[in-house]
Amino acid sequence: MKSYILGLINKVVEELLSTGTISSVPVFDLSEPKIGLGDYACNLAFILAKEIKSNPNDLAKDLAEKIIAADKADKNILAEVQSAGGFINIFIKPEILIKEINSFQKEIPLEQLGVDKKIVFEYSSPNTNKPLHIGHTRNDVYGKSCINLLRACGYDVISCEVINDRGIHIMKSMLMYQKYGEGQTPESTSTKPDHFVGKYYVMFGQKNSELAVAGSDVPTALEIEAQDLLKKWEDGDEETRKLWKQMNEWFFEGVKETYKKEGTTFDHVDYESDLYAKGKEIVQQGVADGVFTTEDDGSVSVDLTDKGLDKKYLLRKDGTTIYITQDIYLWSLRAKTFNADEQIVTTSAEQSYHFKVLKEIFALMKYPWAPNFKHLPYEHVNLGKDKMSSRAGNAVSADDLLEEVKKRVLKTMADSQKIKASADDVELIEEIAFAAIKYGYLKYDSNTKIYFDIDETVAIEGNTGPYIQYANARIKSIITKSGVDMGSVKSAALLKEQAEIVLAKFLLHYPEVVANAAKEFKPSLLCAYLYELAAKFNTMYDQVSVLNSESEELKIVRLNLLVSASAVFVHGLDLLGIKAPKVL
Repeated sequence: MKSYILGLINKVVEELLSTGTISSVPVFDLSEPKIGLGDYACNLAFILAKEIKSNPNDLAKDLAEKIIAADKADKNILAEVQSAGGFINIFIKPEILIKEINSFQKEIPLEQLGVDKKIVFEYSSPNTNKPLHIGHTRNDVYGKSCINLLRACGYDVISCEVINDRGIHIMKSMLMYQKYGEGQTPESTSTKPDHFVGKYYVMFGQKNSELAVAGSDVPTALEIEAQDLLKKWEDGDEETRKLWKQMNEWFFEGVKETYKKEGTTFDHVDYESDLYAKGKEIVQQGVADGVFTTEDDGSVSVDLTDKGLDKKYLLRKDGTTIYITQDIYLWSLRAKTFNADEQIVTTSAEQSYHFKVLKEIFALMKYPWAPNFKHLPYEHVNLGKDKMSSRAGNAVSADDLLEEVKKRVLKTMADSQKIKASADDVELIEEIAFAAIKYGYLKYDSNTKIYFDIDETVAIEGNTGPYIQYANARIKSIITKSGVDMGSVKSAALLKEQAEIVLAKFLLHYPEVVANAAKEFKPSLLCAYLYELAAKFNTMYDQVSVLNSESEELKIVRLNLLVSASAVFVHGLDLLGIKAPKVL
């Protein structure tokens, strides 16, 4: 609907351009006005008034006439177009509004922004030395939701991750296992495999802190041993490679279980162990081309001080690679493999500097796709007032978080007089728990630090995922109680109460919200919309009797409105990666 109205206004603008009345295409807003002031409001008259040298109110009247005339020559769906204080207020015919809203039950007309556009989108990308923690969960939830939004708007998205399965981090876990593992396995200790590996990484930190000298940059004996182990790995030492393979397999087994619960999936997976050698070759070629510099100690660097950055080392003096080495090759490989219009990666904000450096390196190497490489940072996640024990050091794992949230969901269900589900509804409990977690992350902009309060997040009231699930479940209950076969009825009746009209008009703006959330990589916009939609539904439900409407025809049109609202809830929650249970 909005795109159609924009088309009408643009026809008027084209006419003004063709007659020389204006000299360039103006930038104007088409927004939702206050109640009673139309379905859309446009500020075009204010934008053009100065150039045309006209009073905005007089100009608005003239533009309003042109817009209504353009509509009559096209679809004839506008009831009227008014001028009010220089604004242009646009009213859609009520019967057209109802028809548009009812159409949401079959298909929601989303703007296809990304037709013929391809995006490579990397998210998650864990290290193989520890289980996913609550920060990783924000990455998984945010990345997956952005991908869902982009795909809904027509983009061809290749979802990727790179498994950081080599490097000094995994050597630390391996070293501790060599020293203290005593042949134990996840099975022999009844430990989830990724948590089993993580135990040894935490152990390295604990043992190393006992050896470290405060204020000293001199490596400890353990740090030297770990670095020597990395050198052995890169030299292909058989025993080192065998243990590396085993510990990675344990990690993969555990993290895949977590991914399955989260709904985290990928179209393409890369492994750092397959990339680092080629990255080294690119760096060496960069030295030959004069892009990078070999230092006196044999290390390789690039000086980016003229870009407001620092000198960055790309190879160590012993020739071993650094994380950025494989990243240079990885993104070059993806550009060649997928030929995408844009390459995007989301990681925590603390890696922003890394990706600034990487983008500058791509520019220095004159990669044509460098300008379309983008990093989406997100801020840290902290537990608010909650204190949770962790099976792997100070970082709370994604698995620990889920189990704790499920416990709180059970308590909320027991305390609530609204939720009828029981502790036996295992699948439902997990659906509510994930709604709490995912919505609890996504309702914030990615640049906002999150203080995750579990009790607040699982609440059935307030700005939470379970609250939105419950609103949709209430609609499903009303429809079931009505006994009406919604697939076989039609009605020409009009909505008459303000609360139901407000709800209908708000539904009209859903496609616009999805488009903006996709363009801005902001699932938080969709969260805010769904929360307000739930509030508007509850207001209508409190003020309007659906099942006891004055006539059967009015009951049917109201039921149709609720079916459409439910369709939007289900669709919107799905874009956030959240299930919409029929019963709560």
